[in-house]
Amino acid sequence: MQSFRLFMRLLPYVKIRWRRTAAAYACVFAMLTFNLLQPFVFLLLIDRVLVGRETELLGPLLAVSGGLALASAALGVVRAGLFRYLGIRHTLDLRDVILAHLRRIPMTEIERVGAGKYTALMGMDTATMGNFLNHVVVELASQAYSLVFAVGVIFYMDWRLGTAALIFIPILMAIPRLFREAIARNTGHVRAHNEEIGTYLYESIEGSREIRVHGLEQWERERNERQYRHLVRASVMDTLYRVMSASFGSLAVSAVIVLLYAFGSGRVLDGAMTLGVLVALVQYMNNALAPVQAMNGFVGELQAGEVAMERIEAFLRSPTEAAADVSDDGPEADEWKPEVAAAGLEVTKEGHGILRGVDFNVKYGEFAAFVGRSGAGKSTVFRTLLGFMEPTGGHMRIGSLPHGCWSRGFLSRRLGVVFQESFLFAGTIGENIRMGRLNASDEEVYEAACLAELKPLIDSLPEGLNTSIGYRGAQLSGGQRQRIAIARVLLQQPDILILDEPTSALDRSTETRILSAIGKAMAGKTVLMSTHRLDTVESADTIYVLEQGEVASAGKHAELLRSSAEYGGLIKRQEQAGQERVPV
Repeated sequence: MQSFRLFMRLLPYVKIRWRRTAAAYACVFAMLTFNLLQPFVFLLLIDRVLVGRETELLGPLLAVSGGLALASAALGVVRAGLFRYLGIRHTLDLRDVILAHLRRIPMTEIERVGAGKYTALMGMDTATMGNFLNHVVVELASQAYSLVFAVGVIFYMDWRLGTAALIFIPILMAIPRLFREAIARNTGHVRAHNEEIGTYLYESIEGSREIRVHGLEQWERERNERQYRHLVRASVMDTLYRVMSASFGSLAVSAVIVLLYAFGSGRVLDGAMTLGVLVALVQYMNNALAPVQAMNGFVGELQAGEVAMERIEAFLRSPTEAAADVSDDGPEADEWKPEVAAAGLEVTKEGHGILRGVDFNVKYGEFAAFVGRSGAGKSTVFRTLLGFMEPTGGHMRIGSLPHGCWSRGFLSRRLGVVFQESFLFAGTIGENIRMGRLNASDEEVYEAACLAELKPLIDSLPEGLNTSIGYRGAQLSGGQRQRIAIARVLLQQPDILILDEPTSALDRSTETRILSAIGKAMAGKTVLMSTHRLDTVESADTIYVLEQGEVASAGKHAELLRSSAEYGGLIKRQEQAGQERVPV
């Protein structure tokens, strides 16, 4: 079966925890054995006590029955606790594996599909896989054990009824096949609609500001209703097919039991079978057919598990970024010099050329600026340098290492970056700054915060660096969030610093002080910066002017003013628009 082939392929991704697993399965089979011995006790109770009048056996038989029931109940509690623990741990194992792979896939793919797909993958799909491992597989093993035990006992009591059971079992197992395709189709639709709705809801929450400002509440409700309509239909059809499969199986089991009563009653009346044996046979026939019916009832869960496991497997096979596939034990220059260069660099995304033959050479200790209109390719140069986008032509190197030799560990050690919209995590100011260097002392964190002009803010807060900033730093202004990101990278002390519009939310005086602090902290190191505020990069060693994905001109500020019409046009537009900002 496809479900179990998928299951076996994904099993290596979870830690089995053999001791607890063995104990849990021991509880399962012991509990089942105790339950399956009960019909023997009832057989003796009917034939020896009620019919044979051996009243002295009543007490011992009732004691045995009660003991078996009590032992089974106790084992059931232990079993439930063990499998609950294992289910949670296995789900978390899978989430760790998926998260680790998520850190390896291209950033462009994550940005293309959005967070909804991956939250569903780590939430719903891993939980379904955990349920499959610790509920579906366990129940199928339990039902198989009960079936074999019961059929064996039936054969021991009456070979003709045992043969009949073997004939009816495959008939019952064939019933779900009538509905398998429909269940699989609707299960897939439910899963797809849930994922899409999850993405839209996530988007609605993230876009709450825009929805309120533009009065889009009705548009939001109508969009959601269209999605809900498809989900409701698929869910109803999925449930109907599952119930129909279970109902047909129940009818078949009931028919077999009626036939058994008809056959057994005649045998009892003829004296060929005792009443106790008939009662026991009916119970064991139930025990033989009920597992088949239970297995049929798992068709829906098997289909859901199959869909989830297919998605997990497909994700784990998805391509990874080049830097993730390079061993971190790769070569680095013996005498490391933080230089960055590109020759004929090309980057294409979805068939559209973003960079076309870009050339630059930023030498050790230089400050290089990349300027140009929005969409000129500045951020793409940096994203390629960070390994987030793959070159489709040309060459790029850091130090002496070409692009194909960069590992993710190498990039994170050597490069630091401040994005225009840096992400802050839920936690405190200090915790977010310390992410630049996790083993930094409190004094070093505070010093980095001061360099980023955060001292007035921190000193004004009762809890200082330990002040919680909420989800994504929602309690802070845009400028304060940027300064925390700058403090983070200053604490990191990278060899090469990338600044992608790092001060767009800051007023001029704060920007000047922070850039001065960055200049002192990065003295002797390499800095690459993109900005629309051209006066902040006038002192750059080299300014690269990008125009439609190409380096239109390069040189120092004074040289470009004389020789570059593109640069002169940027300066003129800046002067006309004005750059002074309200202090943040």
